[in-house]
Amino acid sequence: MKKILLILTALGLVATEILAQAAGRGEALLDLDGGKVSVEYGRPSLGGRDVKAMIEPGMEWRMGADAATTLTTDVDLKFGNKVVPKGKYVLRAKFVEEGKWRLLIVQDKATVAEVPLTLGNNASAVEKLTIALDKQGSGGKFTLSWGNLNISTLFQKA
Repeated sequence: MKKILLILTALGLVATEILAQAAGRGEALLDLDGGKVSVEYGRPSLGGRDVKAMIEPGMEWRMGADAATTLTTDVDLKFGNKVVPKGKYVLRAKFVEEGKWRLLIVQDKATVAEVPLTLGNNASAVEKLTIALDKQGSGGKFTLSWGNLNISTLFQKA
């Protein structure tokens, strides 16, 4: 009986450690002129890795871990001159070339909009991938930060 309890305790400790290392999920929310916009995403840890070394030019990146990064909006949005109707979308980033990124807004495996992202740098490395939706003038700003990578774009209610 003691052996069984010892084995169960050891298994419980291992399972707890595995769950503690799981990426976890994050959600960014923004109230945009009476409409709700949210992004739900996985939050992997950097763990000493170099973001730029993991993504090569031409690659699409799902911007998170585990399940897809999703945008849900109950209002039409406008990114530059691209209108994205209210609904639920998968978000991906494309590393086009050094200094050039694009946000891909996808629905039913078809790209609805491809939006230029502004590349910046974080003052200090961000350990867990973080996506923020912040009020920006009459619209909003989408920002992804991980390691020293900082990519963002502006949007507004269409």
